Amino acid sequence: MAWFINNLSRTFVSNASFHLEYVGTPKNLLLASPPKNSINVRLKAVGFQFIGFGIRKKSIQIDLSEVQKKDSLYYIPPSVYKRQINRQLSADMTLLEVDDDTIFVDFTKVITKTVPVLPRINLSLAKNYEIEDSLKIVPESVKITGPKSQIDSIRNVRTSFLELLDVDKDFSVKSTLVKPRELNMTVFEPTSVTISAKVYRFSEKVYNVPVTILNVPENVKVRMFPDVIKVICQAKLERLKDIETDDFLITADYAQVTGSSQNIIPVKLSKKPMGISNAILSTQEIEFILRRE
Repeated sequence: MAWFINNLSRTFVSNASFHLEYVGTPKNLLLASPPKNSINVRLKAVGFQFIGFGIRKKSIQIDLSEVQKKDSLYYIPPSVYKRQINRQLSADMTLLEVDDDTIFVDFTKVITKTVPVLPRINLSLAKNYEIEDSLKIVPESVKITGPKSQIDSIRNVRTSFLELLDVDKDFSVKSTLVKPRELNMTVFEPTSVTISAKVYRFSEKVYNVPVTILNVPENVKVRMFPDVIKVICQAKLERLKDIETDDFLITADYAQVTGSSQNIIPVKLSKKPMGISNAILSTQEIEFILRRE
């Protein structure tokens, strides 16, 4: 045992193989295919170091920020990657020889563009609940970076599917963006968004609103049936307390029935107060009788 330990403490020269990991890819470029994945070296080190090679994975990082270019070729010359390897060896190891092959790197140029996010969500609200304003998506758009051939036709990015049922309170959920398989060289930034909304309980109140008829000739009198229509207004209870009948305007346009043999005219809600979720007319049309003077 003493002999064995004594020999392991001696310095040896031996061959080794390093697995190559590529880092530092320039921002405007992307690896189209991986370069060589290993490199053979000749090292001078104590015996314990060589035993360690058999126990743990031997990896060396190659910094692609030092890549060089000639015409359309990208490459890392031996002098550059030798220096990078030396820098990552421990102090009691010496690099004697290394493959003299140039490492050629297959880069493809990338572009970046911003596209909107489309949420995929099945949302149902509990009875008498509404969303205040609308769904909020943060961020509303994301940056996608990849080969022009992959992202040129992309117009939007979709989220993973969410299902929220019988919602009766505010919510905020994170949803991952879905990247199709064909975009294997494209990067999303960020990779997820937050979907949220404020939810409130609404009440209903009925308002009796008179109908205003428009575009009636001076020599014609129009009598309407009914001349008052119920408006079912949905809003927060505190908002309903501030709403008056005069805040609504229901109109009927006589010009729409000129020349017609029918005595029915459509009505519409031409004005309604702000801050309500919905306003429903009890009828969409009225009857009328003409009287000429």
